[in-house]
Amino acid sequence: MPLCRFALVVALIAAVAGCASPPGSVLGYVPPGSILGYIDEIPPESAEARAHRHSLIAARRAGLPIIVHRGVSRIAPENTVEAYAAAMDCGADGIEIDIRRSRDGVLYLFHDDDLERLSNATGPVSRLSYFELLRVTPKEADGPATREPRPPTLAAVLALARDRAALLHLDIKEAGIEDDIAAMLDQADVWDHVVEVNDYNADRIRSDRRLKLMPYKGWVPEDADPPTLRAFLDDAERHHQMVICDDPRPAVAAFGRARPERRPIPADLRAWWPSKGRERAVRDRSPGRS
Repeated sequence: MPLCRFALVVALIAAVAGCASPPGSVLGYVPPGSILGYIDEIPPESAEARAHRHSLIAARRAGLPIIVHRGVSRIAPENTVEAYAAAMDCGADGIEIDIRRSRDGVLYLFHDDDLERLSNATGPVSRLSYFELLRVTPKEADGPATREPRPPTLAAVLALARDRAALLHLDIKEAGIEDDIAAMLDQADVWDHVVEVNDYNADRIRSDRRLKLMPYKGWVPEDADPPTLRAFLDDAERHHQMVICDDPRPAVAAFGRARPERRPIPADLRAWWPSKGRERAVRDRSPGRS
């Protein structure tokens, strides 16, 4: 059987079985040696969806914004799509994200300068391409978490923030990347999502007129008794302040807020990354190749 016909048959069988090729492939084609990562371009959005999203963001801003620091790391490794989706599923209003740029120019999320604390690798994270980052496995997987999550691209997390109408606190970890970040905020149309930007590596973003920052009251006392916790939250709401936490569930419960129904992570956030780079792999595909 010719190779291209065999590949098509395999793709059709997989689709029938409910395990079709992951998003990012074309007609079931997976570049040799590739790793499943995340999209590097902002997906399209309808005008109706955009208008609805902005109305939800305005409502979150008008209430008591509960921001989750790096996502819920008790459910999934920090700074991953899974941790951020868990934060929103647990009733949070937004997420704090740590942004870097890989050696080959991909904006992605990772907190530390070094790999050792968060992964089963060592050395400076700046030395790696995004493909190489995808090969690094998380060191810790608390609770129901697994070691499958990988550092997501900024594009994927902004797409998730649009899907969940999540507020954003930006922590830009490296100098010289804020213009690229601003361009992606433009593409995603998420400037109104941004409620805080740390005051380093971000002078131009912080001076942008579209930015409407909100003040924090402080860290949620997650271990406090319910009356103390409720008093803290009431005071924040009264002064139109945000609160930040590692796990939103105590604050959500103390404030009497109903948790939303758990939603699946959009499948179109994923994409195949070949070792030679995603852009080059796309250019190498011939129209008839499968």
